[in-house]
Amino acid sequence: MTNQIRLTLIAFMSYMVMSGLLTQAGVILNAIAGQLGLPAAEAVKVFSWLTGGALVGTCISMYLYTRFSLGLLLSATYVTFLLLMGGLYALPGYGFGILGAVLFGLGVCCGCGLSGGAVIISRIYRAQRRASAFIATDCSFSAAGYIFPTLAGWLLVQKLDWRLSYIAVALLAVLILVLVFTSTLPDTQGANPHQGAQDSDNAAAQFKRIITPRVMCFAVGVCLYLIAQTTFLTWAPNYLMVEFSANQKTAGQIVGNYWGFSIFGLLLSVVLVNMVPTRVMLLTVSSLAVCFTCAFLILGDLSLFLSLGIAFGLLTTCIYKIAISVGTQQITDSPPMLVTLMLFSGSVGSTLAPALSGMVVAVSDESGALMLSFVAFAVMLIMFTIAVVLEKRKEKLIMPGTPGIIKS
Repeated sequence: MTNQIRLTLIAFMSYMVMSGLLTQAGVILNAIAGQLGLPAAEAVKVFSWLTGGALVGTCISMYLYTRFSLGLLLSATYVTFLLLMGGLYALPGYGFGILGAVLFGLGVCCGCGLSGGAVIISRIYRAQRRASAFIATDCSFSAAGYIFPTLAGWLLVQKLDWRLSYIAVALLAVLILVLVFTSTLPDTQGANPHQGAQDSDNAAAQFKRIITPRVMCFAVGVCLYLIAQTTFLTWAPNYLMVEFSANQKTAGQIVGNYWGFSIFGLLLSVVLVNMVPTRVMLLTVSSLAVCFTCAFLILGDLSLFLSLGIAFGLLTTCIYKIAISVGTQQITDSPPMLVTLMLFSGSVGSTLAPALSGMVVAVSDESGALMLSFVAFAVMLIMFTIAVVLEKRKEKLIMPGTPGIIKS
C-alpha cells in the first residue's frame, strides 16, 4: 500500500467517523430518551452538543493546522476520541449534562479530524483530482451513514446498549491511528513565521469584501439545507413509529435508505455537473427536495414512505456541495474566507437543527419536525433563487475585457 493510499484512507475515514456518530441520532434517540428519563423532544437536544463540538473543532482547526504538525494533531485528536469513547461506555449511569459534555468532546475531535482529512486531500492531490477526492469523501460519509444506523437498529432490536453502536465507530479511530503512525504525513506549517500576522491584518478587509447579498443568500441557504436534512433524518424514524406503528428496525430503515442511495446520487452529480449548468441543477434539485418533504407529510403508506426515502437521498444530497461550489463563485478569485464562510454556515445549520427541531416537536408532535424540514427546504429554494436572479442582473455589469468575471 503506497503512502498516498494510506493518507487517502485517513481522510476518508475521518469523514466516516463524524458520519458514524451523527447519522445514528434518529435511530438511537428513543433509547437515549429512555435512559435519561426525558421525552424525545427534550433528549434530542443532546445532539446539539455533538454538532456544536464539531463546529468548535472546525473553527480551532483553522489555527491549529498552521501551527502544529499534521501527525501530532491527528494522533492527539483520535487518542482523545478513544479515551472519551471509553469513558462513555464505562459510565454506569449518566445524566443529560454528562452525556452532553462527552458528546461535545467527541464533536470537537470529529471537527479537528474532518479538517485534518481536508488538509490531507488538499496537500496530496493536484487541482484536477482534488474535486473528485472531495466528492469521494462525501461518498464515504454516506457509506457510514448507511452502515452505522443499520447496525444501531439491529443492536436495539437485540435489546443491546445503544453505546455499542458508538463503540463500533471507535474502531475506525483505531484504524486511523494505525495509518497515521505508519504513514509519512505532508507538512502543514507555513514557511513564513510572520504570515499569520499579515493574514490577521487582512482578515477584516477580506470579510467586508465577501459580505454581499448574493453570498449571504447562499450562506443562509446552505445553513437551511443542513437544518432541513438533519431534522428529517433525526425525526423521520420516530414519525414512522408514531404515524404508522412501525417497529424500531423498520423505522430506522429510512435513514439507511437515504444515506445508502445518496452515494449513487453523489456519483451521478459528478457526471451531471459537466452536462447541466450548475445553477439550473441547483434550483432543480432544491425544488425536488421541497416536493419530497411535502410528499412525506401527506403519504399514508409506510412502504411508499421508505421507497421515497431512497429517491430523496439519491436526488438531493448533492445540494450541499453544488451550493458551496456556486456560492464560492460569487466573488472574483474565491478568497479562502469565502469558502470558510460557506462551510461555517453548514456547521451552524447542523448545530441548530437538534435543538430547533426538539422545540418544534415539543409544541406539536413528530409531524411538526417534518413540517420544519419542508419549510427550511422551501426557504432555502427561495434564497438560492434570489441569489441566481441577482447574479443574472449583475452580469450586465461584467467588467470590460474580462468575459465571465462578475463585478462584486
